[in-house]
Amino acid sequence: MAIKARVAPTTQVVVKHEDGLPPAEKTTRTTITALAILRFCASGLGLIGLMLIVGFALLPLSVFILCIPLVASSETVLSDTQQRARTIFGDIGRRLFSLLSGITLLIALLAVSVQIVTWLNLSSRTFGQAAEFIFGKQLSLKLPNAMIDGWPYVLILMYLIDIGLIFAIGKVPLNYNLRNLRVRWITTAMTGFAFTVVVGLLTIMMGFLDSVSRLTANSGIPGNIFVLSEGATDEVFSNLGYGDVGKLELEKAFVDYRNDSERTMEKPVTIKTMPGTPGQPPIKLVSKETYFVINQESPAVPGKRRFVQLRGLEDAIVAGKVHNIELLKGEWFGREGSMALPDGSTGTPCVVGEGAAAAFADDYGREKMDVGDTFLLGDLKMVIVGIMKSAGSTFGSETWATNARMSKQFGKQSYTSVVMRIDDDKDESAQIMAAWLTKEFTTPRVRAVNELKYYEDLGKSNSQMVMMVTIVAIIMALGGIIGIMLVMFAAIAQRTKDIGVLRVLGFKRWQVLVSFMIESLAIALLGGLLGIMMLLGIEVIATALYGGLSITSTVSGGGGPGGKSVVTRLIFGPDVVVCGLLFTIVMGRIGGLLPSITAMRLGILDSLR
Repeated sequence: MAIKARVAPTTQVVVKHEDGLPPAEKTTRTTITALAILRFCASGLGLIGLMLIVGFALLPLSVFILCIPLVASSETVLSDTQQRARTIFGDIGRRLFSLLSGITLLIALLAVSVQIVTWLNLSSRTFGQAAEFIFGKQLSLKLPNAMIDGWPYVLILMYLIDIGLIFAIGKVPLNYNLRNLRVRWITTAMTGFAFTVVVGLLTIMMGFLDSVSRLTANSGIPGNIFVLSEGATDEVFSNLGYGDVGKLELEKAFVDYRNDSERTMEKPVTIKTMPGTPGQPPIKLVSKETYFVINQESPAVPGKRRFVQLRGLEDAIVAGKVHNIELLKGEWFGREGSMALPDGSTGTPCVVGEGAAAAFADDYGREKMDVGDTFLLGDLKMVIVGIMKSAGSTFGSETWATNARMSKQFGKQSYTSVVMRIDDDKDESAQIMAAWLTKEFTTPRVRAVNELKYYEDLGKSNSQMVMMVTIVAIIMALGGIIGIMLVMFAAIAQRTKDIGVLRVLGFKRWQVLVSFMIESLAIALLGGLLGIMMLLGIEVIATALYGGLSITSTVSGGGGPGGKSVVTRLIFGPDVVVCGLLFTIVMGRIGGLLPSITAMRLGILDSLR
């Protein structure tokens, strides 16, 4: 008989904490949370460490080595031997002395460099705008002008003086570094070539931005006012009726409305005049203009279309005076909208800018158009009667013709802008008149702005380009830093015994660090200077053969569609060269820091094994 045993079901007792979770589960969650916090703290410390490394790399080397005893008090910099501190207070005092020495030297280097830059008057408003963006407007006003408008020159001078101090403080095995650069010439040449490409590309982009900025800055005249319709940010969007702007030239500014104030003027701001024909009253320097952007097919390449910028004028002579534009050759057109040609046909007289003359010449297989040449603009046969001396301004890409003829042909029966010249030609007076017109002229409401501000706003359309250049520069800088870092790590791995021999011969740790830092900087400068010199050589050759390197860009005051397509010369000025050189130094310094610290930390016995 089979005996069946009944097993009583077991009862599982789960002990819960007051918060409803078992102790084991709660412990697991607590552990996971703690690990997450530790990982976050480790990441934060790593980021702080990276920032410190980059910050130390940008310090002058002489300041850096003076501060070495701060973390290693047994290291000597200013003397050959040093006794161990007997007490903790002596050790702390030694560390504080190294810190104060480094800070004092840094301040001295900065002060000397600032004074030299001030004496030489090295400055650029582009650098000043970048400094104001970083430090803020209020702090920038309190700093010396050389640290705002000439800070790249200050930094480069600090680095040059620093190299001299390095050799004054102590011996550095330069012959050993030069020999290794020659022996490892293939690696040196390849790394230097990489820097040539990186610095060359960056210099081209900075030259492009600098050339376009100069173009818009040179187009503005301090005593001019741009009058647009209310709400318009650019001529493309402005619309002023013919009968509405007739009274503008009669305006006088009696009150200063700038900065929301209402200061009564002792003497009203008036519009400048020029002598008229004999027996006629003076002519007000007020240019009424209509701006067109014509989309037409290129005669040279069928199917390819392009934008042609056209400016219709009421009086070309007045417009030339207002915009300070002279003629290279030829004469201004009159109010007649047509002229007879030798072949019996009829043409429309116009004057063109230097850039436009070159652009139209490409359509006909020529180098540049000349007075008497013709080209097609829509259905019109345009006859060039004059070429403007407009290099370096936005008008170099424009064609000027009679407004009555252009408005009828292209269907724009209104002005887009009125440009006025103030009597004393001062920017402050132009600002006062612009504020007056914006507030007091109501038939119709207008937006008036001094011309310097108008073209400054046009230049701001390059902000996207500046952002792109910044991103590309950071990416290229990271590549250059990683490249020089790998090369120096490989050099240290191959020369471990050499480091031990240097230490046996009496070279200190900081001298080994400086030796490898100078080597990495030399490789970077070799490539960077070669890239800059190649671009300067190309610019000189292009200027001699073709009159310079031409670039085309679009500037707009509203950040939206429209704007002006401008043609200007690509120039690598001192500001661009200085930025390229500073960029090279920074890459070489940051890339060489970690490998140099690694070489410095190698012990004598470990390196000789």
